[in-house]
Amino acid sequence: MTKKLEEEFNLPPIDEAIKSETPVIEETKNEIVKVADALSVSEKINMAFREVKGLEEHESELNDIASKAIESYESLMDLGMNVSDMAAGKVFAEASNMLKIALEASDSKTKAKLQQIDLMIKKARLDKQTGEGTGHDSEGQKLFDRNELLKIINKNDK
Repeated sequence: MTKKLEEEFNLPPIDEAIKSETPVIEETKNEIVKVADALSVSEKINMAFREVKGLEEHESELNDIASKAIESYESLMDLGMNVSDMAAGKVFAEASNMLKIALEASDSKTKAKLQQIDLMIKKARLDKQTGEGTGHDSEGQKLFDRNELLKIINKNDK
């Protein structure tokens, strides 16, 4: 049966496929390093999000909205299947609106995270460019007050 499947799907013999796809130890180590680097970056981003107040509440509220919208979609689809053809169109239209609401809630959550990352990158770039600050926090990062940031921004605009 294996030969027939190989012929049907134009696959190489199983022995050749096994030999050619066995990774070398060094390739595996390189992949492990890449994955570990990616995980460390994502852990850093998650740690930075913990410092942002209100983001978790916003995320949980949007998750609630999305889950309720999906539940409403499912119940409207069931209802649409059980009503007359004339009334089903409106029911299905509202069901699609519920899916749109769920999608917008998920998009909003993602946009909030991306905006926060963008602000963190801009702040880091500004810190690097100015080299100034009033002090450092417990992690060794520079701290600025509002007036100093405004002066730096106005200086860069001129």
